[in-house]
Amino acid sequence: MEVFSFEKKIKHYSSYQKILLAGEGDFSFSVCLARAFGLAVNMVATSLDSRESLMLNYSKAMSNVKELEARGCKVLHEVDVHSMSQHPFLIRVRFDRIIYNFPHAGFFSSERNRLQIWFHQDLVRGFLKNACEMLTAIGEIHVTHKTTFPFTEWKIVELAKEVGLYLVDEEQFSLLDYPGYENKRGAGMCDKTFHVGMCSTFKFAKLLYSSTTSWSGCSGINGPHMQRLHQNFVMGYLNSSSEMHRASYPFSDREMEKLTKEVGLFLVKEEEFSPWDCSCAASSFHPGTLTISLWSVDIVDMACTHLESLERKKPKHGHKNLRPP
Repeated sequence: MEVFSFEKKIKHYSSYQKILLAGEGDFSFSVCLARAFGLAVNMVATSLDSRESLMLNYSKAMSNVKELEARGCKVLHEVDVHSMSQHPFLIRVRFDRIIYNFPHAGFFSSERNRLQIWFHQDLVRGFLKNACEMLTAIGEIHVTHKTTFPFTEWKIVELAKEVGLYLVDEEQFSLLDYPGYENKRGAGMCDKTFHVGMCSTFKFAKLLYSSTTSWSGCSGINGPHMQRLHQNFVMGYLNSSSEMHRASYPFSDREMEKLTKEVGLFLVKEEEFSPWDCSCAASSFHPGTLTISLWSVDIVDMACTHLESLERKKPKHGHKNLRPP
């Protein structure tokens, strides 16, 4: 029997989210999240190292792994970020957040060396390409990375664009936000920490629909992230509901017509609609028995919480671009 638990959060992450952690060293970041959540049943933590290598390279790795497993986290070893989307356990799983903290390809030369930078870029590109295939409809990929030279030469935002991702947000990273997390060096002196310095968490997402209209910014209600939330939320309801009422929605008539046609609906009527003295158009789609009323762009908040459950309820003939979780 599944036991109900209230949502618990730490910084960007929630116990309600399905979270994948890639490239963990001693799993201390995973443990930090698991302790904040209490239970870690929605978490999968992975490492490139084998279980035997962990014991040799990290003094606290095995105790961290045992704690994660006791809290319900799935721990996977020998997972390469270049091919993780094809891992037998991960191939059919979709995540709300995929996290990679301080990716590093190992030391081959000076960090300023162009060949060294190329190896780092190849690592990040491989990770982003695989992670992109493993996201839920409103999922995000988080990469924590130094923002000083020569690490800026990795150009991770450009690498993300290459695989169809865009930057949602960049937020300064602080170790103080994650008690118990020890950022280990990895290659070479594995069990030693390194100086973090100036660094940020880069949040990436993908657009499932293209638009030629006014969605031009990277933030705010008219940004592409909001466009993606709105469109996928609408598609979720259109596929799972037989009637829908739309009010004050930030789509052009052409965009809305395209979305409804994709699920076989047609416009019955359009009439004036004025909740709380706010005039706007209300469009009704038919046929139906279940009515969903969307009165303003504030529905984004509800979309973030409920879209995944709507996708699970969606019939099998639903839109092909909406992945099941």
